[in-house]
Amino acid sequence: MPFRPRLVLAAAAMLCAGATLAAGPYKTSFGPTTVDISTGHAGHSSIPKKLGYWAADNVEVDVFGAAGAVAGLQMVASGKMDFITVTAEALMQAQAQGMPVQAFYVHARAPISKLVVPKDSAVKGVKDLKGKTIGMPVLEVSSAYFGGLFREAGLAFDKDVKLIATGTGAPPALALQRGDIAAWASWDTAVASLENRGVQFTEFRPAFFDDLVGNVIVTRTEMLEKHPEVVVGVGRGIAKAVHFGLLNPEGAIKIHWDVYPQTKPQNADPAVALKDAKTVFVSRFDSYKLPAGVQYGAARPEQWDTIAKLARESGANLPAGYNPRQAYTDKFIAEINKFDRNAIEAQARDYR
Repeated sequence: MPFRPRLVLAAAAMLCAGATLAAGPYKTSFGPTTVDISTGHAGHSSIPKKLGYWAADNVEVDVFGAAGAVAGLQMVASGKMDFITVTAEALMQAQAQGMPVQAFYVHARAPISKLVVPKDSAVKGVKDLKGKTIGMPVLEVSSAYFGGLFREAGLAFDKDVKLIATGTGAPPALALQRGDIAAWASWDTAVASLENRGVQFTEFRPAFFDDLVGNVIVTRTEMLEKHPEVVVGVGRGIAKAVHFGLLNPEGAIKIHWDVYPQTKPQNADPAVALKDAKTVFVSRFDSYKLPAGVQYGAARPEQWDTIAKLARESGANLPAGYNPRQAYTDKFIAEINKFDRNAIEAQARDYR
């Protein structure tokens, strides 16, 4: 039989393709820094998984909660998890401690931290909190956000108020009702959960609110260097999910309940359950909204400078020579944003 080089090449190509198919999607992992993966976390958990956004980029993502930013960052740095979402401040402190981690995507475009008082409170500004007791889910005396907010009012967050740990849910709601705490310093979805309990709030924000970013998506530098296609795939799936969720919150919530059935209230009126879930959902997704002309995941360099300044003023141990702009790389943003927005919008409109 005569030698046929084209047939040999074709067979080799088929073997290579077969090997690729056999290898399947790249298996990776992602962790919100909470074990309570609520509807507010749908953009980086249930939506990209259920709608196949991650699968479209050949990545299979195992989502599981991490018990806090410190533990989560340690898991990423050690290779026990590939991706995590944390505050920019937590990321900077991890880098300062030598962890090989970096952000490649800004997820929440505004701080998720909130300082709130009951709507009928006599406290009309941060300065009125001097000498009063403030609750926090977990004590965090050196918070860059709350520290900066109180300094702006001429107070020291770690000295001029008494801080106590309240947890979340019913305990802080009761503490506010009884007057055991004058204010609650927490995060957006936790505050929304209290609103669902009937508590109405006034929120105090600093003048520098718009100069900050909220949560960022972080991975090991090794992933950025060796698996850029995975980094892009994870980021693009989240960008698509956020785009979908902003257009169809109720559809996104139903998707979340389908993927995480334990998060759906049992024996509750369906309309009330959906209304309450939407309150939590919107509290986080509002921070994902893009200003005109801005791409998903992008940030301004000076935002990192502001966060580092606030962190240092609040006692964070960032070395004098630390460059806060090294916390983030924008090299993947253009690729992450290469998806058909019209197709996602049509899918969101039609999803029931």
